[in-house]
Amino acid sequence: MRLVRYSPFLESRGIDTLMGRFFNDSLTGTGIESPTPDVWTPVADVKETENELVVTTELPGFEKGDINIAVNDGRLTITAERNYPEEKETKKHRIERWYGKFYRSFLLPKSADPEKVAATLKNGVLTVNVPKKEEAKPRQIPVSVN
Repeated sequence: MRLVRYSPFLESRGIDTLMGRFFNDSLTGTGIESPTPDVWTPVADVKETENELVVTTELPGFEKGDINIAVNDGRLTITAERNYPEEKETKKHRIERWYGKFYRSFLLPKSADPEKVAATLKNGVLTVNVPKKEEAKPRQIPVSVN
């Protein structure tokens, strides 16, 4: 059995999108939605190990040159943009993929070492590794006997 922590905020995260789709489809009667808003937010996981913080986010279709990662004033920021393809001869029935700019920002703990941040993009998954400073890592204290 797998236990999952319940969060009412996560459960309601997609309600505004569903309501927007419902009213858009009802009012236009076509079932065709307009391109998504100008700013979107990809989902991300943040994990901590003994030696680092790991931020993972899904960015399908992005190339490494499309993504900007910065650390400034203790904040990790990931930005990029996916432009909507203009196809004049194509009749669109539904548009559900996100287009436009995205922005994710994470406040880093004081134990993070912003000088050694590394990122990899593989199969549409961006992984950002933020090592901890040496003094913040747990260490074993030897016990001496007099």
